[in-house]
Amino acid sequence: MEQFIATIVIERRLLVREALVSLMASHSYQVVGGVASTADIDNSLLASAPRLVILGPLPADEAAAAADSIRKLWPETKIILLFDHASSANFQTLLASEIDGCVPLFASPDTLVGTLKQIMAADIKVLVLKTETCSMPCPTGGQAEGDELSLAPNNLARSDDAKNRAIDRTISHRIPHGLSEREQEILKGVVRGHSNKMIARTCGVTDATIKVHMKSILRKIRVANRTQAAIWALEQGYGADANRSPALRPLPAVAAA
Repeated sequence: MEQFIATIVIERRLLVREALVSLMASHSYQVVGGVASTADIDNSLLASAPRLVILGPLPADEAAAAADSIRKLWPETKIILLFDHASSANFQTLLASEIDGCVPLFASPDTLVGTLKQIMAADIKVLVLKTETCSMPCPTGGQAEGDELSLAPNNLARSDDAKNRAIDRTISHRIPHGLSEREQEILKGVVRGHSNKMIARTCGVTDATIKVHMKSILRKIRVANRTQAAIWALEQGYGADANRSPALRPLPAVAAA
């Protein structure tokens, strides 16, 4: 992590906003602005792009819209949403949005900071789904459950809170590059050289649906076209299955629509 990470906090409640500013400042985050909403972002905050934007709790649709506005202003900025309660439908909306991470308000400061470190260090999305707090002593179950926040899907991870001697066991879900399971499936089809029509038939959807997914994939992995997406996917290991399957066509055919 850099010495200081330029951060903007967007939270309508002044008391909560100031608390977040204080917390971030104590962990090498340089808060360059604190506002109540995206509408309050003025020219003074546009001089240089922040590395991180923290959004206070919002309904899923409003959070997605706010993240979209932020992404248009600062394409490379990481966007984190704090949330109170969220349904499965809410999470689907947030996964499809520009938000890079979601952390519940009941998580500890250590969990928040640990999640931020992981998101800033890698091109992933992280959803912290649940935390459980138990008093010390608490069995660790082995060295793998140490101080660092694990982001492997459905794994339990723990971070020590030095002040209250408690352990947060955090269930987090890691989504590489923000791609949904369906988008990853489609990307594998692209690597195999399959056309949209072939991928649609395999997935049981229409060609138009595949085209919509492809636009989302190109945006999320930040490439310009289908061929670049296939090259990117190979570099990320999506071609491993294709290499084991003799029935799959080679990469030069990926340009087929």
